[in-house]
Amino acid sequence: MIGMILSIVFLVLFAASAGVSIYFTASTVKTPMIELNYKKLFTKVGIGIGAAIAFFIAASFGFYMWLEATPDALHVIELVIGAILFIGALFTAINAFLLHYYGRNIPEKLDKWLFRIILIGFTVALFSLFLYTNGLAPYLTYPLVNGISFTQGFVTPKTGKPNVAFYALCILSGAILVYFLADHKMYKEYGEHGILESTFFVAFPAGIIGARIFYVIGTWNETNHGEKLSFAQRVMEKGEWWAPLAIWEGGLTIIGGAIVGIIVGALWYKWRHKDKNLWVVFDIALPMILIAQAVGRWGNFFNCEVHGFADSIEHWKWLPEIIWRNAQYSTAEDAISLIGTDQLYVPLFFVEAVFNLLGFFVLAHLFGIKLRKYVEFGDVGFGYIVWYGLTRLFMEPLRHAAFNMGENNDGVSGYWSWFWSIAMVVGGVLLIVGNHIVRNILRKKNNTFVVKSYDKNLGLISSLIILVIGVPLLVLGILNLNEGTFQPVMGYNQFNVGLMLLVLGVSALLCLGISVPIFINSLRGQTNE
Repeated sequence: MIGMILSIVFLVLFAASAGVSIYFTASTVKTPMIELNYKKLFTKVGIGIGAAIAFFIAASFGFYMWLEATPDALHVIELVIGAILFIGALFTAINAFLLHYYGRNIPEKLDKWLFRIILIGFTVALFSLFLYTNGLAPYLTYPLVNGISFTQGFVTPKTGKPNVAFYALCILSGAILVYFLADHKMYKEYGEHGILESTFFVAFPAGIIGARIFYVIGTWNETNHGEKLSFAQRVMEKGEWWAPLAIWEGGLTIIGGAIVGIIVGALWYKWRHKDKNLWVVFDIALPMILIAQAVGRWGNFFNCEVHGFADSIEHWKWLPEIIWRNAQYSTAEDAISLIGTDQLYVPLFFVEAVFNLLGFFVLAHLFGIKLRKYVEFGDVGFGYIVWYGLTRLFMEPLRHAAFNMGENNDGVSGYWSWFWSIAMVVGGVLLIVGNHIVRNILRKKNNTFVVKSYDKNLGLISSLIILVIGVPLLVLGILNLNEGTFQPVMGYNQFNVGLMLLVLGVSALLCLGISVPIFINSLRGQTNE
């Protein structure tokens, strides 16, 4: 009890100190930095962060008392160093974020350093958080707490259903983070904040509704996650017409949320901002959804769900201990229990989160900045659809059968999300190709079409690369489909692998719809840059 009280007291002091440091920065961001004694500001912020670090460490030792742990020296060192780096890097990055994104007339040299501090700070904070948790991991009870119940207090997937779920908090945190990032990008484009505010408040709930609709449709005849009856049975047999609406019971499909959220958000934005280019916000906001999804996937970590099959724990001990320990539990069965001391369920939520972050940097920075002159407005946004479709295309067959969606009267299960992944890949590529074709037609119609000096080489080389990649994938896909036998359960069997290769090959060859016209136009047109 003493440990719990001390932890709470020191956490309150920690929050106050960290809040004061942010207050100092937030209260001065509107003051031009050239008129502000920013060295004095940095000193105040540093003192606040230093106090926050001290109180956080004190609270952490309170955790040890609360857990009645007798930690060894190594775990104490990991906890202390992790706490110092995590809190120091996190709140330094947050304050730098406020100054960089919302400060006025910041000297160019200082602004560049603020941007570097943001990148370095959040990266260090992420890795040092895992170092910090390693100091606590052996002394925690698993599965970890996944939310708060108004009647039971803290609950785990094993002890009850939370009223305030960490899963929901992860989704909300990711959405809010992305809103502020997108808001800044729009500010740089149009010189004002809040352009996306109403769109966010419309698209986010629309995405949640879409995610629920896709989940209900995809699992209509399934009983999973410990439920005794399917939606069909609850509605048709028990008269629980409200069951599909019971979102508090859990059950969302990110693919459905993305599709509905994008469509509703785009329509709303176009209606509210007729004077602004929809494709600009498309290329800014859509790749950032990958960040929100990466953060949201950690909700699956707390819920012990959306993982792969059992594997040797030795293959995954490079991960932070708190991850692989919690991954030894699963909600795939009615009774959640330890899989075994030498095994875990492959943490696909972690793998997908990493690929989502990688996709953001590929789309937003590689294509959105470095290769901007080679892409059309809208390509980067449509690229999100392709990237996430590809991620799920490869991930779905690796999932534990309990987390594959879709079952019909023929007993075919697990294909619902996978087929939507295929649709996203092919559909996204078609949208990109169509985007180029339509824009070129309009340019020719308006006599604004321009042939660039590098178009001939670009069209020829890219067409050859597409053929070299696409044709073998197409052939291998057809061969595997012919030799394989369809199986009613998801997995990396020969038939499914063949279908995946076929999808990749067709998608690659569809890109000839961009490269070939570039080459042909370069032969017909007059270079005019």
